[in-house]
Amino acid sequence: MNKTRQLVGYLAILIVITNFSTILPVMGSTESGANLTLDLIFTENILTLIGLIIVLAFIGSKLFNRLGIPQIVGFIVTGVALGPSFLNLIPLELSSELLFISEIALGLIGFDIGSHLKVDEIRKIGRSIFTILIFEAMGAFILVAAGVYIFTRDLNTALMFGAISTATAPAATVDVLAEYDAKGPLTTSLLAVVGLDDALALLLFSLCSGFVENRLTSQATTSIMDILIIPVVEIGGSILLGIIMSITLDFLLQKIKGQHDGMAISIGFVFLSVGISITLGMSLILTTMAIGFILINRSPEHGYRIRYTIEQAGPVLYVLFFALIGARFQLSLIPTMGVLGLIYVSLRTIGKYSGARIGGELGGALPAVSKNLGLGLLSQAGVAVGLAINTGARFITYGPQGEALGYLIINVITASTFLVQIIGPICVKLAITRAGEIGKGKGTIDDWATETSD
Repeated sequence: MNKTRQLVGYLAILIVITNFSTILPVMGSTESGANLTLDLIFTENILTLIGLIIVLAFIGSKLFNRLGIPQIVGFIVTGVALGPSFLNLIPLELSSELLFISEIALGLIGFDIGSHLKVDEIRKIGRSIFTILIFEAMGAFILVAAGVYIFTRDLNTALMFGAISTATAPAATVDVLAEYDAKGPLTTSLLAVVGLDDALALLLFSLCSGFVENRLTSQATTSIMDILIIPVVEIGGSILLGIIMSITLDFLLQKIKGQHDGMAISIGFVFLSVGISITLGMSLILTTMAIGFILINRSPEHGYRIRYTIEQAGPVLYVLFFALIGARFQLSLIPTMGVLGLIYVSLRTIGKYSGARIGGELGGALPAVSKNLGLGLLSQAGVAVGLAINTGARFITYGPQGEALGYLIINVITASTFLVQIIGPICVKLAITRAGEIGKGKGTIDDWATETSD
């Protein structure tokens, strides 16, 4: 009953905000006061809007927590409520202007993933990480491509949906693992797989999009080597940049003795790495993941110090990040998903789960890992939507057929993303619950204090 009252209270807050614009005109007798509107208040000063997003998303997350649902769902649902689908306090144009927040958040998440991948722990898990990675990606690709082809009878459509289906959203997974303080073989394996998954997705996407472009032009204008060179350069360049930045940061931290000075320059380096990655067209997640991985294994004390700083400062950015993801969703697109969207979501889910299970068993993973890891791979957001938009922009130059294919992919992926972003975090919680890894972490402060002294 108490949970119901809290939920009603949260809805009441949203209703008050919705009707606030009708109250404002009578709040002032001056001309400027009479012309006040809700949109004006929250768009005239961006800090007002950011503050509102953080407060409401936080309240929403706690209410969903009380219902046993991961907080990220509350962040996203709040974003949807504030976005174009309802209150329109965060129009699509404003979401684009706040893109830098998402980029910074993804950079911090990439570092967090890398800093949890200690070589000695990976050795304990063995080759299962790589067999799981290959099988879950190929499982999704094969099932989605086959299902879409049977439904549409179009190879181009099937290949593009198959390639995009391999991408996973690491941010949602990392947030749930941190929220429930998870630790163990499943958590380590899951972090490694979601971190590397997008690199494999990028490779498959480049191969398939190049092949489809050749078919759309009715002639082979691009060789396999030309198709491969783009993702190889992006992946290799991202890792190389991460290596250079981590070694440089490690050197500077050895010279800087003050704890606060070290934290400041560490955060600055992560921001700098994100900016350079974007400028050079590299993967910011792979770059910062490489920084975290190298630091935690090369200089554990520095790695833990930076991770501690990020885990203290990051949550505010993560609230904004996931709320903005929700704000970009347009619920009106869900009906356009149709049968094709249902095929995509269902077969991707089956492919990810079954592929991870088969890969885990073949790689000798523990039963708790092979049976549950696939549940942590269902979320799909930024990378998948980005690949869909990239497809639309590239294929529009190939005439009506290419334009129609690009439009179809953007609509279906955008609509289906909302569903998997709500379901995905719940499944991650289910996975770590079944594996018995909830609450097994030492906690941020104790983790830093004890493990750096080993």
